[in-house]
Amino acid sequence: MRVLDLGCGSGRDLASWGVTAADEVTGVDIDDSRLAIAKVRFSNRTYLQCASECLPFEDESFDRVIAAVALPYMNIQKTLAEIHRVLVPGGGLSLSLHLPSFTIAELVHDAFPKPVPTLFRLYVMANGLMFHCTGRTVAFVKGRRTESFQTERGMRIALSRARFVDLSFNRSRGPVGDRFLASAIKAKLAGPFAVSHPA
Repeated sequence: MRVLDLGCGSGRDLASWGVTAADEVTGVDIDDSRLAIAKVRFSNRTYLQCASECLPFEDESFDRVIAAVALPYMNIQKTLAEIHRVLVPGGGLSLSLHLPSFTIAELVHDAFPKPVPTLFRLYVMANGLMFHCTGRTVAFVKGRRTESFQTERGMRIALSRARFVDLSFNRSRGPVGDRFLASAIKAKLAGPFAVSHPA
């Protein structure tokens, strides 16, 4: 299986995502210094520096895409469109995301009362609320840093708009708190005649 690890950072063990040693893994991240670490840790994988909103791969290059707490820091609508493009029909998408509680904790414990971090965390809260209502996010400064929290409602809107089907959501307790997980499939029949399944 050809697996794309979005926002891979310094590399990670993907066994908990069902990835095996036989799978062909490609990781992408914008931070070249972290990619250098990943290349040492997982020398059998391919790592490239790029933004997930503009992936340097041909259409239908991957069977599965994984993004472990990376999507909250991306332009979600652009990234989902790129994921859809590079997945084969019937390919799977697996995500872990930020719950609103994560953003609230960061505001209360890490930002307040410092003015600039507090302002940024308030932007993240507002961006998350906008995502909940519309399935879209905006950058903090045009073309610059983006962050938001995600909700099931917002992800349903965003994934459906990006033409994913068979959406599923759940939460699990992890070592650093609750994780919000989402998965979806690229419809096998693409284009204007695609049949979407009810979520």
